[in-house]
Amino acid sequence: MADTTKADRTRLHYSTLLAPIYRWMLGDFPSAIERSRAELGELGVGAARQGARALDLGAGLGLQTIPLVELGYEVTAVDSSEALLSELSAACPQARAVLADLAAGDEYFTGTYELILCMGDTLTHLHSDDEVRTVLEAASAHLAPGGLLILTFRDYTGLPRRSTDRFILVRGDPERILTCFLEYGADRILVTDVVHERSAGRWSLRASEYEKLRLAPSAVTAELSARGLTVDRCDSIDGRVAIAAHRTAAPDQLRLSEPQRHIL
Repeated sequence: MADTTKADRTRLHYSTLLAPIYRWMLGDFPSAIERSRAELGELGVGAARQGARALDLGAGLGLQTIPLVELGYEVTAVDSSEALLSELSAACPQARAVLADLAAGDEYFTGTYELILCMGDTLTHLHSDDEVRTVLEAASAHLAPGGLLILTFRDYTGLPRRSTDRFILVRGDPERILTCFLEYGADRILVTDVVHERSAGRWSLRASEYEKLRLAPSAVTAELSARGLTVDRCDSIDGRVAIAAHRTAAPDQLRLSEPQRHIL
């Protein structure tokens, strides 16, 4: 029941506070797409062969989906926010949008994919190590031989921010300011987003909170290796982790021992 409550709180946080301002939060959207296009290229994503399929987990507004469609992939975009998926579908009708909870694992996977992405901070939005393991297990099992898996997320496992360093200005302009406040627990972090908005010369305040996992990059790469993937890179720049791994054997050729399934 506790995990269900956390999942509901995250969905409510996005539906009531973040989703309506998400495009604004990104700044100039074409520039954000261009940055994503460059990042995908740097992580090894090139033009798709005919019929190549891609799965974008936590697709949001389509920062990765849109460039992947341009590269020729048949993209399935999965997200738990109906509002964000609606905007994605309007901007990129070629993609197949699927409203689903990522923790559902195999339920939204069909067949195999040449490319699977889970970018932004999607993995840390999950509500337990078991849910992370479920997503990684499903992604590994459905990655085609030679396929590429790309993960990015924030590493919150370092020393906790203290005092006023726990306040982070996300974006601000004359009409709106978004600030987040971080509180550190042993295995997760409580994020409070605060939005100040100005209308008719008066300022109002809205606030909401949700949890993120303090997810260790080494635990994620170990989990991928245990599932037969070759980890090509695991970089961390300013606390943002980028992992790329590929499949060299067919999923049904893999055998996991029980100890390997408890790494996170």
